[in-house]
Amino acid sequence: MTEAGSKNFFEVLEQDDPLLMDGALGTELQCRGVPFEETCWGAHAINEHADIIRSIHTDYILAGARIHIVNSFSLARHVLEPVGLGDQFETLNRRTVELFNEAVEQTGIDRKQVFAAGSLSTFAANSDRSILPDISVLEENYRDQARILFEAGVDLFALEMLFDTQVSVAMLRAVSEFNLPVIIGVTCEWQIMGDQKIVTARSMGGERDSLGNILSLLISENKNPDVIFSIMHSDLDVTDAALEVLRDVWDGPIAIYPNSGEFVNLQLQVEGVCSVDVFSQASLRWVNQGVNIIGGCCGISPAHIDGLNNALLDKESSPG
Repeated sequence: MTEAGSKNFFEVLEQDDPLLMDGALGTELQCRGVPFEETCWGAHAINEHADIIRSIHTDYILAGARIHIVNSFSLARHVLEPVGLGDQFETLNRRTVELFNEAVEQTGIDRKQVFAAGSLSTFAANSDRSILPDISVLEENYRDQARILFEAGVDLFALEMLFDTQVSVAMLRAVSEFNLPVIIGVTCEWQIMGDQKIVTARSMGGERDSLGNILSLLISENKNPDVIFSIMHSDLDVTDAALEVLRDVWDGPIAIYPNSGEFVNLQLQVEGVCSVDVFSQASLRWVNQGVNIIGGCCGISPAHIDGLNNALLDKESSPG
């Protein structure tokens, strides 16, 4: 484990609140010319375009991000095996951390000043959840992935796009033995119920449930002492509503990393991404509401993170 990982992450968070997180990696890869491979885009990017992954990490580091999510989102064993890449499971996950560390070294920034987050997600091969193994196998797969990322030197875990409660609980159990901080990330959307519009946890093909119910379940099932609850991969306006719900059920640290724009042909290309100013204004609003970590997901680029970093520096230097 790195020296950054051996620190008390929450002491750092309290001293430097808010901590700036990076933005998207997947959509940024496509913006830089990496073709989208639906079967397993994460593995393809590592095997064929490692230099671009490294350059994206570098740009986020130089933009001021302190927390960086490595490219392990789609690298669980049950994602790789159906597309014939199961034998690369360990190599690919280790390589994600190595690429980040190489980027840090290239910038000359002290590795102790930044944090690598290993991503574990509910993603399924070809986005087909019908081929997921049973819950006991999923938990074992997530534990194996977490162990590889832990041994490779991540400083915390980011559990991403949690919506299926059984899978989410399995992921929480899988990372509990490693004693690292955990960001628990829920993706949200609007739903019309009668004459009301409410915010719900995204279903992605399953039955919807209220955000409050999902969060309450995850809080009750969580056995990790050092956790941050997050609203992630959600539109800016949905994030505002979701933050209100989260604050009603959780009084611990909170992370926000929204997406922006519409996907084109269900790929990683997005259109209509918000401006840097709009993103910064929304982020400052969340900081003023006590959010501890701010970053971005799909559509949010190094330019957005750089703009937010400058806005935070201006806020700190403003009188009063």
